[in-house]
Amino acid sequence: MSGVAAAHFPDQLDIDVEPGSERNRVGTGEDGRTTVAVRATTFTDEDGERVTFDPTERAVRYRFGTADLLANGGGARPVDDGTVEGDDLVLTFPTDGTGFTGDETSATLYWERSESGEHGYAGSDTVELPTDLSPSDIDVLNYALSLEHLEHAFYRDALASSGGRFSEREVERSEVAQYFARPTLRYSTYQQFENVRDHEKAHVEALTTTIDDLGGTPVREAEYEFGYGTVPEFVATAARLEDIGVSAYAGAAPYLSDPDVLSAALSIHSVEARHASYFDTLNLRRAAPDAFDTARSMAQVVSLAKQFVASE
Repeated sequence: MSGVAAAHFPDQLDIDVEPGSERNRVGTGEDGRTTVAVRATTFTDEDGERVTFDPTERAVRYRFGTADLLANGGGARPVDDGTVEGDDLVLTFPTDGTGFTGDETSATLYWERSESGEHGYAGSDTVELPTDLSPSDIDVLNYALSLEHLEHAFYRDALASSGGRFSEREVERSEVAQYFARPTLRYSTYQQFENVRDHEKAHVEALTTTIDDLGGTPVREAEYEFGYGTVPEFVATAARLEDIGVSAYAGAAPYLSDPDVLSAALSIHSVEARHASYFDTLNLRRAAPDAFDTARSMAQVVSLAKQFVASE
């Protein structure tokens, strides 16, 4: 195990996707794999000394894929320890788990020191993606997991029973809760919020387990800013998030190839739709305004969800 401190690693490493190829075309190798060369890099360390980073000597773990996915802990792991070619370490990655959807023009390699857990970007290179590339099951599940992290954090951080902002008293005395202040109702508004929170937590756990079982790397929870200050504002934001979630599952489900994974995703989709209807009702809107829901593309959903992300 290398004893070199993380501070002695360069901020950017020189990498080459599909070395020897001018087109840097992803997924054209055996079984749709991609090779990435990590080149020796000379840089100035914090002491002002010129140091050469030799990738063949450093105990480093790598992940490969889109920058957004890597920033949240995802990405494909190399299929083996790689091969040494001169001063380069050449790694091979599966396409599954990279997060590529077909629209990207660059790929990023991320390094992690397995000893300390310290990490940083290694470098990026331009890429060309196959015209028939579609997201893998792992990529779709990680996409869904990133949304479930967002939703779970939203409810968790709002309710006092999970260390959040609003007490049960605040919720039940709010104008929103008064719409349903009926003694015949079995569950209070606060209890309904807790129920939704627990659903989102269960979704996070189920998707994380499935991605692990498929050999992928589950994305981590990011840091979020939701911007609400009152219970009515919280409810309005909840309705927006649930609407995004419903349309996301509807748009991504056709990409899933495993029938069992598809069945599980659809079971989550129907629960998200129930959540959306509940919060629409709290916002005094029709619970099911249309006979058909609009499906959103992965790119559209990511753009909508990013407004709540404080750091990636």
